[in-house]
Amino acid sequence: MLGLIERIKNNVLLKCSTLNDDVIAKSLEEIINASTYHFAEELFGIISDSLVGISEEKLRNDTNEIILIPINKKIKRKLFIDSLALQITNDTFIEKCVQDGMTITEIKKNYIKELNRNKSSNQLNMTEDLKLDSIIEKVSSYVDKNIINVVKENNFMVTAINELVSKFQDELESSLEKLIKDTDLKYLDILIDELTKETQKEEREDSMIHSVSENYELKQDEAQTKEQNGKFDKYDDMTLFNKVILSLNTREEKLARIEGKLEKRKAEVEDILSATNKNIEANIERENELSKRNLDLNSRKIELDSKLSETEVILLNMKPLIKGLSKIRSGEEKGGNENE
Repeated sequence: MLGLIERIKNNVLLKCSTLNDDVIAKSLEEIINASTYHFAEELFGIISDSLVGISEEKLRNDTNEIILIPINKKIKRKLFIDSLALQITNDTFIEKCVQDGMTITEIKKNYIKELNRNKSSNQLNMTEDLKLDSIIEKVSSYVDKNIINVVKENNFMVTAINELVSKFQDELESSLEKLIKDTDLKYLDILIDELTKETQKEEREDSMIHSVSENYELKQDEAQTKEQNGKFDKYDDMTLFNKVILSLNTREEKLARIEGKLEKRKAEVEDILSATNKNIEANIERENELSKRNLDLNSRKIELDSKLSETEVILLNMKPLIKGLSKIRSGEEKGGNENE
């Protein structure tokens, strides 16, 4: 049973990871492309390219270039932070289903609620929301510079354009929230599919073994009965009785030998299973270590980015000071020459 549980856990983990890659590579890109297309189309419903000197296609491409990478990073970080909660949720329901007999209906009823609860517990002490204020602010700056600056005399157009930028942000945030919710439902589908497939496979194997064993024993009994009926007619009752006793003793010895072989084989299988479970546990430990190292690297990166930002701010603040000192020094040298 432990081997079955670990196999299901590994299959679910691999398929959920593959799904996350597809979400980033396909679903997210489709959302961004569709959103920028509609944004550019609606914006040029308000203005015309001849008025601002920029085409709808260029606006669409520029907007896509501004938002694609930052949103991509945001969703990747969101999926990474939620991955621990996802694994805990999946492992819990797998164990309850295989060991405790939880039904698929019960899993469907409780899965999303449990997943959201684990997400909110914030095991990694990291957060990532789906707000796009800082990203859309760059879009707004681009629109101000290239479009509103041209039509600023028309208050109606300016108001309509600003409202469209806000609408663009709202619709994009709503699409991202739906993407995450749809992905959670796909996680549930993966879990149910693996549980159903593996448990049915286990049941079929057990049924086949049981059926083969029963058929073999039945055929053996029928063959022995036919053979014995033909032989019994040749002996008297006492001879038959002695032969039966001798046969029973011989059969008992055979059964004892078979039991010994089965016990030996059982011990070998248990040793193999034990070694396999140890390997699985070692792999899980290695995976956990890699996850911890990845988290440490991310934390260091965040810390270095923070220090880099602080350094840039300090350097920016020092520029006016250096410039002022240079002017003072220049003035002093000039004043010194005049006095001489």
